[in-house]
Amino acid sequence: QACFLLKSGGRGGVQPLGACYQSNELCLLILKEHEPIPVYHPTPSQTRLATQLTEEEQIRIAQRIGLIQHLPKGIFDPGTEPSEKKVKECVICMLDFMYGDPIRFLPCLHIYHVDCIDDWLMRSFTCPSCLEPVDAALLASYETN
Repeated sequence: QACFLLKSGGRGGVQPLGACYQSNELCLLILKEHEPIPVYHPTPSQTRLATQLTEEEQIRIAQRIGLIQHLPKGIFDPGTEPSEKKVKECVICMLDFMYGDPIRFLPCLHIYHVDCIDDWLMRSFTCPSCLEPVDAALLASYETN
């Protein structure tokens, strides 16, 4: 099972620094070098420091981070042909996508800035645009492969 080393990310999100493997146990390590302790949301309405999470909550959060990391990423490129239907802004931060912005694709095909959607998915595992459950679509894609 995986052991995740985490650090606080850009817009309040979490960035995995790497994973190691240990026998028969999942552990969540927190990098404390000159950085504040990360804040997590065990449920959308709860906010707690990483040091206050139960072991069960740590496992759920580590699993969620693993699922998020399996969602495809890319770089925003508006292309050369203008299109009225082309996505122009991230609906989470409401900023226009700029050429070269890192983006993440959800199974429903909506796109967002990586930092915006990763933080959103740590709180709620649904698409902010269509409210489609991300985990159900992600797990269904694994079952068909």
